[in-house]
Amino acid sequence: METEMIQNYVEGSIGWIVLNNTRRKNALNNDMYRCILTILEEYEKDENIRTIVLKGNDGNFSAGYDLSQGLPDPYRNFVKSICGPVVWKLWYCRKPTISMVEGYCVGDGFDLAMAADLVYAAEDAVLGEPEIDFFFTPDYNILPCLILPRKAKEMIMLGTTVSGKEAAEIGFINKAFPREQLEAEVGKVCNRIASLPSETVEVAKVGLNGAFDAQGFRNALIYGEEISIYNGLLSKTNPKCELFYETIRKKGVKAAVNLIRK
Repeated sequence: METEMIQNYVEGSIGWIVLNNTRRKNALNNDMYRCILTILEEYEKDENIRTIVLKGNDGNFSAGYDLSQGLPDPYRNFVKSICGPVVWKLWYCRKPTISMVEGYCVGDGFDLAMAADLVYAAEDAVLGEPEIDFFFTPDYNILPCLILPRKAKEMIMLGTTVSGKEAAEIGFINKAFPREQLEAEVGKVCNRIASLPSETVEVAKVGLNGAFDAQGFRNALIYGEEISIYNGLLSKTNPKCELFYETIRKKGVKAAVNLIRK
């Protein structure tokens, strides 16, 4: 699976995956998800690659799902067979995975970034789950597993976003750096991982994921998928939602959001 909207290259022991739909701030579409999964599977098998880093071109990680495509249909297939396998692979991959976040990292882009083992962001990055503005809920319950319940409810129920600096303070990313230092700092993390015994790092990741699953992480992801699928069905019968996506097709996302906020 190839698409010009996804770039990939290997640099030393680092396998890079780069979102390249820059015309839409790296908004994700189905082909991009399929391509990311294929690359992840290839990188996982390559013993020379010690870390996998996901980032976006042109100053943004991802502005979410490409709403100009309309609603994925059927939504269950999208969650279970298209975006879902990428999220699961990032979290359960044998190799350590890292998200390097600049600019916008919202909606499905946020879910993608949060699925990595480690997340580093520019201090001025914008992160969050604003799907509620678009008649949707997050596809995955990753955020409630990472931060305090009331903050998770505030972010998801109000659709609020936070800066990279605040995200680090809240604790759902590892660290935030000035934008111009971000890639160098991520490189230091990758070099540290490369200096460690690969088998031991893999076992450590398996053990950590097992502990998180014992606390309910895997079940939370599955439940989040089912809720988003249910919400997808609700959206089909909501006339306001139909008008919203029709406005996106004719006038763009900004006009659609302004319409529902009147």
